[in-house]
Amino acid sequence: GDVFALSPASFDFSRTNTKDSRITFTRASSGTFVDADGLIKSAATNTPRFDHDPVTGKSLGLLIEEARTNIFLKSEKLNEWVVGNGSSVTANQAVAPDGTNTADRVQHGSGGSSWIRQDVLTSGTTYTVSVYAKAVTPGTNDQFTFDLGGLSSIFVATGEWKRFTYTGTASNASIYLNNGDDSFATDVYFWGAQVEEGSFATSYTPTDSSSVTRAADIVDITGTNFSSFYNTTEGTFFGDLTGPSGFGFIAHNGSNDFRHGFAVTSGTPFAVISSIANHLGVAPTLIKNGGKFAYGYKANDYGAFGDGVNLPGTSPTTVPTGVNELALGYRGSYQANAFLNGHIKRLSYFPTRLADALLQSITF
Repeated sequence: GDVFALSPASFDFSRTNTKDSRITFTRASSGTFVDADGLIKSAATNTPRFDHDPVTGKSLGLLIEEARTNIFLKSEKLNEWVVGNGSSVTANQAVAPDGTNTADRVQHGSGGSSWIRQDVLTSGTTYTVSVYAKAVTPGTNDQFTFDLGGLSSIFVATGEWKRFTYTGTASNASIYLNNGDDSFATDVYFWGAQVEEGSFATSYTPTDSSSVTRAADIVDITGTNFSSFYNTTEGTFFGDLTGPSGFGFIAHNGSNDFRHGFAVTSGTPFAVISSIANHLGVAPTLIKNGGKFAYGYKANDYGAFGDGVNLPGTSPTTVPTGVNELALGYRGSYQANAFLNGHIKRLSYFPTRLADALLQSITF
């Protein structure tokens, strides 16, 4: 039978696309996501985002991100940027990724000064710039670059909308969308320009006359909603999640001293953490950005598997005490940081320490 049927708390976000009533969710702003129809849509304040692959429409699960600010102005009005003499921008020439006729046609000449730009950066700061692009005529004049102190590699737009991203360190205030080495003409539809501090792109935040901040997604299970299913002496967590950083989930008592769950180490690998006082316990890493993880805990009997592979580690002699909250996709309310910046497809809890063979089988 289905082992997940034995779980008193199994949150299958990618299947249900709904928030379980036991979950507390807040986000102090709207936020965008890709709906099942492939279109970018906006979720209202305090409304969770169930994201989808824009090409296949496949559900990705619950999107959880840190706060980020799009400092580009006029993110969908590129005709109002500073336009170089060798370029032209014609507004609202194609249907954009959100289904509206707001994509702008940007044409760069083959001579010098072919660019559009904004002066919004701070020198020495690392930014990630992103934009949705689609070739006017695929295979012809379909290239472009970003420049925020150094050229990105040349990007090639296709006949379908695609989001292109580039991370670099600003050398001055200016950021350019241009044709690279000035030796070729380009003709591309653009929409949804974003530049944000950080080393990776997050979901698109539209702007007009000022920068706009998307607040963090705060997801918790607390009080009796948590204690009703949590076993203080033994149990098993299962997670199917993906993200570049932060915590997948963490059961904690309001401090770093007594907590356990899944986290992401520096870079991209996930780690399984059993953290008691001095962060003792299981802390291996996976050479994969996301996947299925199962972690069983019991005094002197900890076990963890990722993608069917045993994750060896030391078994602490005790179990974290006073645990009263489960934080999803971030460190927890006591220290609201280390966000997953990704998706939780499924999160399940079992009030018993499942056998290793079962941990292995559910993570393949």
